[in-house]
Amino acid sequence: MTPIYCQECGRANGASAKRCIWCGVPIVDRGAPEDFAATRIEIDYLDGIQRLDNPATVRMVISRDGIEVSETIPGSRKFNISASSIVDANVVDSSTVIEGKRVRSAWWWLALGPFAFVVPGKKTPDTKQHDYLLAIRYKDGSEMRTVVFHREDRAGLPVVEGLARIVRTLVRLQAERLKG
Repeated sequence: MTPIYCQECGRANGASAKRCIWCGVPIVDRGAPEDFAATRIEIDYLDGIQRLDNPATVRMVISRDGIEVSETIPGSRKFNISASSIVDANVVDSSTVIEGKRVRSAWWWLALGPFAFVVPGKKTPDTKQHDYLLAIRYKDGSEMRTVVFHREDRAGLPVVEGLARIVRTLVRLQAERLKG
């Protein structure tokens, strides 16, 4: 069997692959959008959709028709962004590092009394608060809007980058469809 190559990263995949094993983008045969595999994920929504008032966990489905965002609560609201209105997708790493504090043991206080402030003590390790944003720009009539999602876990960056690649592939396929 001859391998097929990913249109995003250019790496070889098996002939029957639906998604690239390297970057996760759906394999599309020569720009034919009917082969675009849908991607489903639960992700935290932050801002950008008028129907959704507060930040919450939502279910996002990226398909050849566009992006569907729905609340995970039963009887929830849905919002669709058509593929033709999506402009681009970007990833922002907004993680922060919280500096560790200096801690002195209790025996320093007992032995030195008020002079214990002179001894610096041990520093606790710095901790990283992970926060990775996915910003998708789209047209809503004559207005340009941005919808923002985020992940707050250690594995969030590759997940959000993969979603951005999938959305960019969808935008490119939509542009090719309009040309042809």
